[in-house]
Amino acid sequence: HDAPRPHTAPPFLEGSLARTTRAMSAMSAARAAHASASPRARVEACTRRDAASFRAHAARRARSTRARASSTSAATAEAETSTRMVTIEEMSGEVFPSNLRCALRVNVPVDEPEECVREGRSLSEYMRLPVDQYVGIALPMGAEMKRVPGDRDMFQLEIPGLKFLSLEVKPVVRVRVRLVRDGESVQTWTGQSGFPGGKTPEWRDAELKEIARKTEEVNARRAVCEDEDAAAVPEECVDVVDDDARAAAPAAAADDDATKLEDDEIPAPTPLGRPEREDVDLRGPCVLIEAISCRVEGDVVEELGVNDLFVFRGTTCFRWRSAGDDSVNGPELRRTGVGGEDESDSGHATAKVVGKVKEGQACISGWADIGVGVDPPGPFALLPNAFAEKVGDAVMRTTLKALQTVFLKGLGEDYKKWASDKEYRAAREVAAREAAEAANL
Repeated sequence: HDAPRPHTAPPFLEGSLARTTRAMSAMSAARAAHASASPRARVEACTRRDAASFRAHAARRARSTRARASSTSAATAEAETSTRMVTIEEMSGEVFPSNLRCALRVNVPVDEPEECVREGRSLSEYMRLPVDQYVGIALPMGAEMKRVPGDRDMFQLEIPGLKFLSLEVKPVVRVRVRLVRDGESVQTWTGQSGFPGGKTPEWRDAELKEIARKTEEVNARRAVCEDEDAAAVPEECVDVVDDDARAAAPAAAADDDATKLEDDEIPAPTPLGRPEREDVDLRGPCVLIEAISCRVEGDVVEELGVNDLFVFRGTTCFRWRSAGDDSVNGPELRRTGVGGEDESDSGHATAKVVGKVKEGQACISGWADIGVGVDPPGPFALLPNAFAEKVGDAVMRTTLKALQTVFLKGLGEDYKKWASDKEYRAAREVAAREAAEAANL
């Protein structure tokens, strides 16, 4: 396949990362002052912080709604949508009406010969190799993994023919793959614990207070505009009065920003969503795969504006038990690692497990944690939300089970060949260098 063409984000996403960065900086400053402030000052600081966060979030939602209504019909917008990757940063803070979730663990036993362990070719050595290895592992369902030019740790996964009811799409996901080393700690996303939509109760309270304040403000303006005893009607009254007033001031009514002002200033409360959070403590050693951006392709994708209506989140963590580092005799493997966060009360504790491993047997285990937020397009918006989420969860679970099971089995088979075949190891090194050169690395 050819490398994806350069793309330009549509107008409603331009500057989103800069706005998010400013909001995060302000919140960091508030947290820094939190520890030294008095209890009353801390409460006031939290209130101001949550109100600022809400206002930034509401503004993004308003701009997004306006853009979605007008962007998908233009040919240029269609061309951009077909190649644009929807990044996590662009959709930071968004909560969508429908939210799909899937958590899965896959265990694959691996034959680890004692001779290979003694000679430094154990499973633990293999799993610590550079991430180039993942390009060559076969995938089911016609899926393909390839490098992203110019980035050593970025890969693109393409899954053709994924069906959701009558809609068939091709997800294209870019992921960052990295080795989290022994003793290293990272924070990552999960869709199996946290607050609904990732919003704290304090944030929700601040949002409701802001909506109440805006409602009171607009109602006060409405009262002035509808005052029949007023000597003159202020120009801005076309924002909130009826169609007769708009007809009397057509020039002002023609201003889209003016006529939409009331809707923009009083947004609906943010949907609850399903639990998620960004700060799960995960410890090495493991291989961590994190979704960075995504788009979907298909016959009606541009027509429905799908790429403006969703966000994809996901992490996959690979761990191993090996005689090479004596982890085969260590504690039971868990997603967050030794010393990592206890997830016994999260959705991972009850997630489906595929494959069994005997005590003392070398293995590779993979935990997948996937979430998709979507504003259902076209006729899909008429489906009951609970039904749409149930169907979406099932589609993701089936696809993820097939992909991860086949991938990990392929990884285990590749290890056996790497451990026992000197020529194959040499060929892999050559192939890795050629792939890096082809990707301009």
